[in-house]
Amino acid sequence: MNIRQAKIEDAEEAAELICMAWGECAYVLAGSNNQKVAQEVIKKFYKQPDNILSYQNIYVAEVRNRIAGLILSFPSDHFPRLSKLLVEKLPKFYKSDAKDYQRKVVPMLKTKEAEPGEYYIDSLAVYPQYRACGIGSKLLKAATLKSHKLGISKISLIVKPENKGALKLYKKHGYSVRGKLKQAGTNFLSMVNLINQTGKSSSRKGIVQ
Repeated sequence: MNIRQAKIEDAEEAAELICMAWGECAYVLAGSNNQKVAQEVIKKFYKQPDNILSYQNIYVAEVRNRIAGLILSFPSDHFPRLSKLLVEKLPKFYKSDAKDYQRKVVPMLKTKEAEPGEYYIDSLAVYPQYRACGIGSKLLKAATLKSHKLGISKISLIVKPENKGALKLYKKHGYSVRGKLKQAGTNFLSMVNLINQTGKSSSRKGIVQ
């Protein structure tokens, strides 16, 4: 297994995995319930720098030279800058009408998913055939290492409460539930993890290697 920085040429698999992680939010973003359409919209932003969905914010996991999963993460203080390109260009790609955009997309983009001064894990996705192989753990450790290098001691994420597998993984790595929020009409749990100066979580799990 190899964890590396994502490249522009990874766009096809990355868009598919991000769409998988975002679920209903991906369809709201695109203004379409068609999976391929949602992935195409995601792909357009993935290929561009300085936005939430950019390849710059992603690590991919490779198994035998095939992409098996990814993690999308960045400092929460970058949200305003990274959201700017989405806000400016998304209306050109949006497939529904302007009323839907104002009613659904604008509130979604304004939802506060993390607190200031945190490192935010926006998406973690692994293809089904590669699950239960430790890939999610390796990707989480890569994000933890990035947070540690940036001097950020708190990492946060959101997850659907019914996603028991993800909840188990996050708790294993020291994440705890701090609250609830709603995004695009879907309920999520907000989770947080503290890491110390050695790169270890507050629960002594999630060790950076």
